[in-house]
Amino acid sequence: MAKYYYLISSLPELFFEAGDSKNLDFLHIRNYILEKISDRDSVYVRDLLSSIDNHNLISAIYDKNRDWKKGGRLESPSPDSWDRSLMPEYMLRFLEYIDGYRAEHRANPEELAAEKYLLELCYSEMENSDNAFIAKWFSFDREMKNILAAYSGRRLGISPEDYLIGKDEVTEFLLKNTGPDFGLSRERDYIPELFRTLEIPNTLERENRLDMFRWNRINEINIMEYFSLDVALGILMKAHVADRWMALDSGEGKKMFRKLVDDLLEFKKIE
Repeated sequence: MAKYYYLISSLPELFFEAGDSKNLDFLHIRNYILEKISDRDSVYVRDLLSSIDNHNLISAIYDKNRDWKKGGRLESPSPDSWDRSLMPEYMLRFLEYIDGYRAEHRANPEELAAEKYLLELCYSEMENSDNAFIAKWFSFDREMKNILAAYSGRRLGISPEDYLIGKDEVTEFLLKNTGPDFGLSRERDYIPELFRTLEIPNTLERENRLDMFRWNRINEINIMEYFSLDVALGILMKAHVADRWMALDSGEGKKMFRKLVDDLLEFKKIE
């Protein structure tokens, strides 16, 4: 795997220059990373940000009045402008499904079912990526989303079956186990902390803690990585998390970006 010494070392300076916070911008960080890595590795950056493409695909197909998210592969909400030769396999399979359904029924499939199918295709492909960070991150992300869906479903008195992505040992626990933690504490060491976080009554505080939970998982995945692409991918995902908070709560977003800078400055000490 290629080493990116200059890229990793220069990122703190990218974020803050003489106290100026103008570079607190996820897209700026993404583009900077893409400029410094090989064409082959740039594919992994785009794979990591597949959630942006998934949001935009559903928005375009179902003509939703949603904000078009920047940073993904799709640059326009107009399907006629999309270059399918640049799309990963899961997106092509999803669009073939949509095209086939429309040809047969002269309508789109039900949105919830279509979105679930898209996510199942996406996670299946990404969890089998030959990049270790992407495979581990998407596996964790899907698992966590499923747990959150099951937890919410239980509180609302509805089955989570229609909302769970994929099938594995965790989804079996979520569907069949009636224990407070779905019996998962023995299976995953992070479950007790996750469920304590879910019990926080304040919505913003709970969401913030969940994102810091994700942040810490990135650190765990990359604990033995030094100056590799996986480090850059982890940094980018942290920036993506922080960027969400810039929209929700700019104060919290800036705190996250500053924490990212602090983490990077600590990382530089190993040079």
